[in-house]
Amino acid sequence: MEAVAEGLWGLADYEERKGDVGKAVKCLEAICQSPVSFFPIVEVKTRLRIATLLLKHSHNLNHARSHLERSQLLLKSIPSCFELKCRAYSLLSQCYHLVGAIPPQKQILNKGLELTASSGDGLAAKLWSCNFNSQLANALTIEGDFQNSISALERGYLCAAEIRYLELQMFFATSALHVHLMQWEDVNLVERAIVRCNEVWEFIEPDKRQQCLGLLFYNELLHIFYRLRICDYKNAAQHVDRLDAAMKADLQKVQAYTGSD
Repeated sequence: MEAVAEGLWGLADYEERKGDVGKAVKCLEAICQSPVSFFPIVEVKTRLRIATLLLKHSHNLNHARSHLERSQLLLKSIPSCFELKCRAYSLLSQCYHLVGAIPPQKQILNKGLELTASSGDGLAAKLWSCNFNSQLANALTIEGDFQNSISALERGYLCAAEIRYLELQMFFATSALHVHLMQWEDVNLVERAIVRCNEVWEFIEPDKRQQCLGLLFYNELLHIFYRLRICDYKNAAQHVDRLDAAMKADLQKVQAYTGSD
């Protein structure tokens, strides 16, 4: 039966590359609907793949959620499979987020964090912890729980620092600044968040900064908002100029690559 599963996986890959996602899903669902049972891990991998396709290419969130919840139940009976369990938690969290089910999203993310905490200090565990803390912070922000959101982002920042992943540290630093700006409870905390963003950005090598345009744009926009909020228009203008220059440089690269005018 394993050969049958691998054949259907390969056929699903082929249909996805052709752009026929519907046929790809049908190939995969043939495994789940088979009258002959496959090993649980085969079914889990298949259901995760179906959910990934549905979330990426369709709006059929309930269908994706049913596959993910079934995967989670199957994974409870499997003692190992750390990576698959983390993928299931992350995808199910995304699904709950998209349907606006924040309480179950927080619950599943906390389970993911418990799993990573019990899995040692390896790189994979740290990266998944960053993933779960990022999603948890977003869910908490939606609920208006800014303090706990900042705490989740701080945990993510520390995880990124432990594995010396500066770009990921910058992501958490800017996200925390964003929440501080939304909360605006203590200007000193906002200023400290600004300083940390500047410090982390300076540690990133110049050639790597060019590959982090999203972070550059995000950081500059947050700085602009902060400067305007405190009526520091002169320094706000400097950040506007930096953002404008970066966007024009990126546009020129895109035009050069595509050959457009």
